[in-house]
Amino acid sequence: MPHQEHLPQAGRQLAHRSRLPGAAAWLAALTGALLLFLLAAPAAFAQAGAEAPALRVEAVRGNGWNDTAPPAEGWTPVTLPDSWAARWPGFDGVVWYRLTWDQPAQVHEAGLLLHYLNMAGEVSLNGTPISRDDSLVEPLTRAWNTPRYWLLAPPLLRPGTNTLLVRVSGLFAYQAGLGPVSLGTPAAMQADFERERLIRRDLQVLGLAVSAAASAFFAALWLLRRRETAYGWFALMSVLWLLFGYNQIATSPWPFASNHGWQALNVSLLLVFGVSYVVFALRFCGRRMPRLEGAALLLAMAGVLDLWLAPGADLIAHRAVWTLVGGLTVMAVNGTAIVHALRHRDSPMRPLAPFMAVSALTDAHDLLVFTQIIDSNTYYTTMSSYILLLGMALTLAAQFVKSLERIENFNTELIEEVNAAKAELAATLAQQHALELTHARIGERVNLVSDLHDGLGGMLVGSIAKLERTPGDLGAPELLAMLKHLRDDLRLIIDATGRDDGARALGELLAPMRYRSAQLLEANGIDCRWSVSNIETLELPASQSLDLMRFLQEALTNVLKHSGSRRVDVSVARAGAELRLSVRDDGRGFAVESMEKAAGAGLRSLHARARRLGAQLQLQSRPGETHVLLRMPLAAQA
Repeated sequence: MPHQEHLPQAGRQLAHRSRLPGAAAWLAALTGALLLFLLAAPAAFAQAGAEAPALRVEAVRGNGWNDTAPPAEGWTPVTLPDSWAARWPGFDGVVWYRLTWDQPAQVHEAGLLLHYLNMAGEVSLNGTPISRDDSLVEPLTRAWNTPRYWLLAPPLLRPGTNTLLVRVSGLFAYQAGLGPVSLGTPAAMQADFERERLIRRDLQVLGLAVSAAASAFFAALWLLRRRETAYGWFALMSVLWLLFGYNQIATSPWPFASNHGWQALNVSLLLVFGVSYVVFALRFCGRRMPRLEGAALLLAMAGVLDLWLAPGADLIAHRAVWTLVGGLTVMAVNGTAIVHALRHRDSPMRPLAPFMAVSALTDAHDLLVFTQIIDSNTYYTTMSSYILLLGMALTLAAQFVKSLERIENFNTELIEEVNAAKAELAATLAQQHALELTHARIGERVNLVSDLHDGLGGMLVGSIAKLERTPGDLGAPELLAMLKHLRDDLRLIIDATGRDDGARALGELLAPMRYRSAQLLEANGIDCRWSVSNIETLELPASQSLDLMRFLQEALTNVLKHSGSRRVDVSVARAGAELRLSVRDDGRGFAVESMEKAAGAGLRSLHARARRLGAQLQLQSRPGETHVLLRMPLAAQA
């Protein structure tokens, strides 16, 4: 075949598993019907033009590449389409074709269609040139796939015998010769020309454009998802097929000086494409076969080296062999993929199988044309490429829809799980709330016990101690005063525990407690001295005020019960953003570390209240002096 050894681009669709085998089969069937129509159309149109004048065709071999006129002798009758390789084996050069017909006396306009000539040529009618390609010697113009149409009118067309002379410059290895020539009414020939141009040029360009778009699209997908190696191989296949298919529309062998170099490149691209197709099919199925892939690569490399190193005289035979190898490789991939899809219902190739079947048909047709078993030079694989890409797009669309369904199902499941989690969380929060409520009640009880211990407890201890010392000296007024003091302390507990009605002036709460504690201590022989400064305007929440009062009460109760001291100094002072409460006595003292490890209720109460107040508690003790210091920050206080 000239330079059009366009073998299968077969099943080059990259896709994932889908559930559209039915739609794919219908689309593939329509594609096959279209291709059958294109194959059968030439014969139908030939029959439609049967009313045209009969053409007598003769051919003669020229004497050299630069012939300007045909030889006078040696003309041989031929039938179009004609390839001179069988008549003149090994001949590269110029062959002249002479077509004659009898035109009626009354001359009318006629249409003349030359389907193709291979590879470059010049056309004249009744001695008048009507067409000439740019280069009639190597590098020859590649006009093998270009249909030509002329509207013939007087005086170009004359009554009687008319002669169409066609000079064809070609190479025997590439099916050099002349294609069909049709003569008829302008309308019929114009329609034939449009159909030929559609098949030979427009659809070829469309197929290449689709290949270019596919290569860019799937290369981008691969760059975004590197683990999807099938995308990358498909992009490489598309690029190789684009370069290989460009042969269908190329009009020059540039950058090569001859068509032999162009053909070596073209077949090399086909071989590399075959390797890429093998690897793509394996990756698409999620498989790796290193030995098979390596063998295919070595075979392709051997073919490429052989094509470029073969002597010029042997290139033709080598090119034919390696073209068949490349074409059969792609056909083998198509066939294997189709069989795999038929045998395995879950095969990822299943939705692509119908399109591969159509591709296999076009591949087989083009190989038969290449080997000249079919007398034609029309190739369909490039045209079918965009239909195969359509199949790939359908497969990807099905995969996208399936992914959407999975996402929707995932959303539904996620909503259900969230609702279940919310219910579980609500139950957990309810349990936690119940626990917190229980802990709060226990805390309130502990605080109440602590308040009773530090307040009423201390006062009871003092009162009992006073009664023990002078049981007979206390009269009714003294006992009534003790009970009133206990009542006032109980009221303080109730006010601070039962309600929180805003800030309370610390000085107002401190004054009665100072009076009672001083009386109690002095009644037990302890000299109590107070120092109060800078708290006249200090207001604290009731809970904090109560904790401070209880802290002082507990500290003084410890002095009364345990210290054995004769004097105690109490200081309450506001220093900047800090409130300091200090209780210093001259008692027997105690070991701070050992006492904290085995702390009683009093010492634990001091630590607990310091923590609630966010204050720092310092304890220092030695024989003759014990100092309790509380430092509470007032940064957030009024």
